[in-house]
Amino acid sequence: MEDFVANISAVVSPAPGCAAPSIRARLWLPGYAFAPEDRFFRLWLLLADGRVLALRLPYGAQPDDALIAPIVAALADDLRGARWEVEIAGLGPVAVLYAAPVLPLPSRTHAGFVFDADYQRFVTQLDAEVMRLLLWLERAPTPSAVAPGPGEAPHPVPFRFLVSVRNYNRLATLPPVLRERRMQALRRFPALVAPILLTFHHSPNVQGGKRHAWREKDEAMEAVIDQGRDLTGALAQHYGISRGLVRAPVNTLLWPAPSHVARRGYLAMLDALPANQRPDVVEFERWQLYLANYFALLGETERGDPLPQPPAVHRGAFRLGWTRTWETAARRYGNLHPALADCRDFLAAVRNRAAALLRRPYGPSSGRLTAGWLACHGLLGLLEASQRWHRYQPARDPRWRVPEGFRLPAILGEYTADGHSARELLTPQALAEEGAAMHHCVANYWPEVVNGDRLFALQLSDGERATAQYAVDPPYAPDEGTRYELVQLRGPFNRQVSRAMQAWAARILTELNAPQRADARAQAYDASLALNHVWRDARQEAAVLDAKTERQLAAVLAWFGTTPVPQDVILADFIAGFQYHEGPKLEDELAPGQPLDLVREPDNPHDRQAVRIDWHDHKLGYVPRRKNADIAARLARGERLQARIIAVDRAADPWARVEFVVQAATVTPEVEHATA
Repeated sequence: MEDFVANISAVVSPAPGCAAPSIRARLWLPGYAFAPEDRFFRLWLLLADGRVLALRLPYGAQPDDALIAPIVAALADDLRGARWEVEIAGLGPVAVLYAAPVLPLPSRTHAGFVFDADYQRFVTQLDAEVMRLLLWLERAPTPSAVAPGPGEAPHPVPFRFLVSVRNYNRLATLPPVLRERRMQALRRFPALVAPILLTFHHSPNVQGGKRHAWREKDEAMEAVIDQGRDLTGALAQHYGISRGLVRAPVNTLLWPAPSHVARRGYLAMLDALPANQRPDVVEFERWQLYLANYFALLGETERGDPLPQPPAVHRGAFRLGWTRTWETAARRYGNLHPALADCRDFLAAVRNRAAALLRRPYGPSSGRLTAGWLACHGLLGLLEASQRWHRYQPARDPRWRVPEGFRLPAILGEYTADGHSARELLTPQALAEEGAAMHHCVANYWPEVVNGDRLFALQLSDGERATAQYAVDPPYAPDEGTRYELVQLRGPFNRQVSRAMQAWAARILTELNAPQRADARAQAYDASLALNHVWRDARQEAAVLDAKTERQLAAVLAWFGTTPVPQDVILADFIAGFQYHEGPKLEDELAPGQPLDLVREPDNPHDRQAVRIDWHDHKLGYVPRRKNADIAARLARGERLQARIIAVDRAADPWARVEFVVQAATVTPEVEHATA
């Protein structure tokens, strides 16, 4: 392939002093220099004030140095890079490429361009110290410790692009003293300062359309850096971490994170660990890929960022130390992505069991159960309990949650090709048999099938077996555009499968989504919807746990400050409306065991069955409306009832913060005699 720069130089007259007095160097590049190729010429300019501009000309515009002066004049006062497009008379709209590389790569086949005079002039005029710093920050992270399978490359680590026009200009155009202080701060605390001063681009962008200026902007923090003040304390305050973590080895290099909020979550986790159990940056990066699974179990925001957790959660999770915990887990369970994902099913069963113990409609959320399990039993304890539940869970009645004689209509049914076979699992009985044969928890997936998913028992001609789950996306949208996607593929004991099995599962996916099966997919949806209403109203089977897991759950509930409800309790629930009355201002004074007063409000205009809950003559809220009729009737009959607080969870949502119970009052003989 011809040298792009040399080709352009033949078209444009190379003036030794460059095209305009305000220009120190310039580079023209054609659209076919980039991937994907296009027909828009790009222009790189190095201005006398130190700024680099990367520009995309309109379609049809040809390289001409006469265009440089009006472009530079239009952007002369835009020192902060706020404009991403300028209109040039006689030329049209010119896109400003802030996420383009400072130094473009003008050839995809060889490096001959380095001998081009324009290219050499551009390189030599750049600020070499800034370029070296940005390249150092953009270092490749340490490869992950565990590969997807034997002989395969480690999982890829997220990449961030830093040597952009935007980041270069933020440093190279500063006055000498500020430039040196900011660069020094980046060298000393790269993992903490870079997110504040620089933009972490996902990839180079030579198309334009945005300012590409996002960062964790903090003017107070920038002032500390620019004035040469104490960085350690300021960074500790900015991130809400200890000074020790600011100076810790893990922050001596820039490590990747999915977002700035995720970085804060990771730092909070590291800060919870004792100093002697924190990893250095290499050990942190080796196992960092599993943090996505770790925080997903704990619960995330809608953007996928970690939710704040008490330090005891992370300290308990890694009680053996960061490296020793992950190494032990990998030695026991191999690739931890499936093992951590399997914890979801286990935690769902634990939630059901907790609901039964607490006599609630629902148990604590899976995220809160994860937090409690990590705090009490560690990450290894969670993985062990999950594996034990998957392997030894008791057999279940295969007729659960289904009317007598009901069978979902098949989409594929039995399907064979090239000696391979696939069988659609359409009943709880079929799921139970598959789970028993494969030693995993597919027997519990009937609710997913009711909601529209399809599960298949797969077998290759060589005898290899696997279970595949195909989810419909979007759910509850039965039309010809509805498509399934493969979401799980597991062998016996949840082991990974061969590439041949992966290919067979992909073949089944193609058959499920075939246009000729649109009617079958719609019929399957209609049947699932009808069954969903039956299933939703049916009473869920109580989860059964082994003795060790029962003891572990009891410890977790105690960590929450919650205990199982006695069988003689009439009602156990949360105080309704707690956040709207005097509860929030009294919350710090409330504690388990404290008595409450139940007061009927027959004249309540909203609900004549209302029963108010008071604490020392202060109104905390009400008995939940869906359950107050029985309590109101008992009080009206003169029954003696006693209520007390059994749990105060200040980390829970306001409507689930204070739990109470109502029991028949215990009357002592002395009280009976006095009453008589």
